[in-house]
Amino acid sequence: MNVTKANVSDRHCRNVAQPPPAVSSAGEAPAATSVGRGDPPRCAAMTLVEAVVSIAIVGVMLVAALNAVGASRVTQQKMSERARAMLLAEDLMSEILRQAYEDPDLGAGSFGLAGSEIGDGSRALWEDVDDYDGWSAAPPEEKDGTPLNGFAGWTRSVEVAWIATDDFEDEQGSDTGVKRVIVRVVLNDALMAELTALRTNVYQYGPEEL
Repeated sequence: MNVTKANVSDRHCRNVAQPPPAVSSAGEAPAATSVGRGDPPRCAAMTLVEAVVSIAIVGVMLVAALNAVGASRVTQQKMSERARAMLLAEDLMSEILRQAYEDPDLGAGSFGLAGSEIGDGSRALWEDVDDYDGWSAAPPEEKDGTPLNGFAGWTRSVEVAWIATDDFEDEQGSDTGVKRVIVRVVLNDALMAELTALRTNVYQYGPEEL
């Protein structure tokens, strides 16, 4: 079956409606006119306005998609950072709570570091809970003072205080038998994790010494 060139072109073109022939005053219709075979078909094409609108719509959709991906990655990063901060806080709190309630050598009412516990600045010689009061390290360190790898910009700090037995927010200036321990983890000046625990004198020494 032969397909003429005109037929192939017509597949990509639209028919352009022609106005109905006018009727003369005499009631006779004018002679019909025909489009010659040589006349080019009228084809539908995208105008410049349509192209600009299409580009604008695609651009808006692309920006929205990129924003969604960016927000998802930021959320994932924050969740990962908070998880790491909690691990750092739990690790240090566990270490502190394993220590004695008070210095075994100084006895009741003692608080803070003894001269022999200062050492090289690490926590290696610390043996009771209140030795950690006011301690801070950036980046975080092991008990022997070895810096933890991969924690640049991170800081761990500890606060220890005697508190009232009926109000855990009420700090006291003398021994009440209860010490509150707060461990904070900060990343670039932003608080990422905070843990609070109570240590009592129900048993004087840490689990490792029992």
